[in-house]
Amino acid sequence: MSRKVQEQQVDEIIFLGTGGARYVIAKQLRATGGIFFRLGGKNILVDPGPESYLRFLTYLPKFNPEKIDMVILTHKHIDHSADVNVYLDVITEGGFKKNGFLVAPADAFGKGGVVFEYLLEFLKEIKVIKAGLDIELDGLKVKFPIRHEHRVETYGFKISHDNYSISYIVDTKFFPELIDAYRADIVILSLLKLEPSDIDHLSVSDCENIIAGIKPKVAIITHFGMTIIRKGPWNIARALRTKTGVTVLAAEDGKHYEIKKLLSSG
Repeated sequence: MSRKVQEQQVDEIIFLGTGGARYVIAKQLRATGGIFFRLGGKNILVDPGPESYLRFLTYLPKFNPEKIDMVILTHKHIDHSADVNVYLDVITEGGFKKNGFLVAPADAFGKGGVVFEYLLEFLKEIKVIKAGLDIELDGLKVKFPIRHEHRVETYGFKISHDNYSISYIVDTKFFPELIDAYRADIVILSLLKLEPSDIDHLSVSDCENIIAGIKPKVAIITHFGMTIIRKGPWNIARALRTKTGVTVLAAEDGKHYEIKKLLSSG
């Protein structure tokens, strides 16, 4: 079997950026490009923030972005959506090709939204996220189980494929229902800040509660704000592993995480 075929068959998660919040965006101390899932032969782009397209071309130089099967916006904040229109234009070849599948909350569209209206007619399919939405993509199941507590309409999701599952818990205040909603083998958490506060993002102690409650095989922290970066995400991941007994990784910009290896490390 050729190396090219082998690479195409690998299920993996690629972090196009692991930074979050205004100062990190402004300084690009960490990239803010979102996450790319290559699972079951399908390609799903999630939350393409500032400079995402450049990061995509850098971290996946041999991959044609026109082959992205689905674009998901978990919410419309700029660190999650800044490059979405660039991708939609690329996927549809500037409107010359009816192509692309966009999934986003209702407030991402129309007045006050972030998706350019003229691009919508170029897309092959559009789904508006509501709590409980289920999507099946050739055997790949994507569920948006619960609305988050965030300043704008926000949803995480759970992907199920073959014998494993992956959850992405994006920006939110902590509330206990998150634990049952996102039970999975691999859990990705947006960890913006060290200490709990009135800002509607997860803190280290919030992530500890979630990881201890779900007990996934592997947890991955990402979307770091300045307090996390100063402390060292790898140090926080190590401390969370000690406290929960779960393998916890700190995501790195541009790194490819193979699902098979993640599951065997847990």
